[in-house]
Amino acid sequence: MKNGKLIATVFVAIFLLWGQPAFAAMSNEALLKKLNELSDVIQKQQQQIEQLRQDLKSQRKSIDKVQQSQDEKIKTAVKAETKEAEKTWREWIPKWTKNIKISGDLRLRYEAIWNRERLQADGSFNDVSSRNRYRIRARLFFDGKISDEVSAHFMICTNQDAVQEATTTNQSFDNDFNDKGIYLHRAYGTYKPEWLPGFEVTAGKFKNTFMHTDIMWDPDVNPEGIYERYQYQGWKNFKPFIHLGQMVINEINRESDDAALYVNQLGFDWKIGPVKWTLAGGYYEWSNLHNSQFLKNAAYKGGGGNSYNAGLTDYLYDYHLWEGISFVKFKIGPIPTKLMFDYIVNTADHVPSDQDTAYFAGFKLGKEKKKGDWSLFYKYARIGRDAVVGSMNDQDFYGANRKGHKAAFRYMLFDRLRLGFAYFYTDPVEQWDPNFANDRNREHEDRFQSEFVFKF
Repeated sequence: MKNGKLIATVFVAIFLLWGQPAFAAMSNEALLKKLNELSDVIQKQQQQIEQLRQDLKSQRKSIDKVQQSQDEKIKTAVKAETKEAEKTWREWIPKWTKNIKISGDLRLRYEAIWNRERLQADGSFNDVSSRNRYRIRARLFFDGKISDEVSAHFMICTNQDAVQEATTTNQSFDNDFNDKGIYLHRAYGTYKPEWLPGFEVTAGKFKNTFMHTDIMWDPDVNPEGIYERYQYQGWKNFKPFIHLGQMVINEINRESDDAALYVNQLGFDWKIGPVKWTLAGGYYEWSNLHNSQFLKNAAYKGGGGNSYNAGLTDYLYDYHLWEGISFVKFKIGPIPTKLMFDYIVNTADHVPSDQDTAYFAGFKLGKEKKKGDWSLFYKYARIGRDAVVGSMNDQDFYGANRKGHKAAFRYMLFDRLRLGFAYFYTDPVEQWDPNFANDRNREHEDRFQSEFVFKF
């Protein structure tokens, strides 16, 4: 490009000089000399122009550096002012709030129930209309760290207003747009001493930490009282534990007659190569259930499927339950896998042998933690009529005197949004007494649930 400009300039000079008389009289040598002089002048001018360009670039770089330095100074000043403002704000907020973790979730569920049957007084059956309902569950969790050893927790959530049931946190879309009730679902304190790792004492209305399946406890039940748990930490792969609980069902102002539940559970976690095996044995003693407020009444939740006396005002038998339960965790390729087994027998006096036993067998494939994760769950359960307290276990499965299947699939659409489906196919273990009207609707049924769970 520079050579092109030089040549063009030379040609212009020749053209201008061509018509000059002096130029015409010049010899060839003089002419060439003159052209070389012009060329030298032009080259010097080009050099000067290039130098000016370089000087201009240097000035621009210098200006950019100054501007960048000014921007950095402004950013530093703003950052310092922001930190100072944050410091002032933090000093204004009580320090204990820094140790509080708040979380929650919202579940939107559609549920369909069909193929329902009702037992008639003459022993025959007739069909019951299908049921379709939409339900919500809203929960808010507060977890506060008091010290390195002490913490406090509570949870508020939805529940049914007309009948406050321990086995549900759902509210159905009904009651002509009336507001939904919010209740205290958990409130408890925990002590984990540093001087004894693996030991824990918890008191209040607490999350159920006993090893269990839903043939013993519905996932929404939160017992009230105190428990103690200790798991030995001295061995790397084998960790035995003991779990004790003393729970108040109903207090009636006579200490010895309070309705209560006592739980004793022993077990271990054993890591065998890639397999983790958990095994536990437990004893549940339900004491003075005749003094419970709701459980003793067969009208409450249909009696849970248990046997009641002729007046339907009290349990026909006591509930002294022995349980053996086992979980086995491993991987099939990259897929987390869990096998579950649970066996329960009621050893109280006079319980018929064909009504005193319950068992559960199931598996879970996969997990649900982040976007794209999935899980598949299946169980088969058979629950004798008086094997467990039927008003406290899974009410979607319908308490005691129940057998059948449950299959569920879950998929994480996003890190905090889960899609789920569940299907129940259940029947009574033995035919109901047609004279007990509260049990007549608990014949065969199909139940389907689809839901979205939003977590925050």
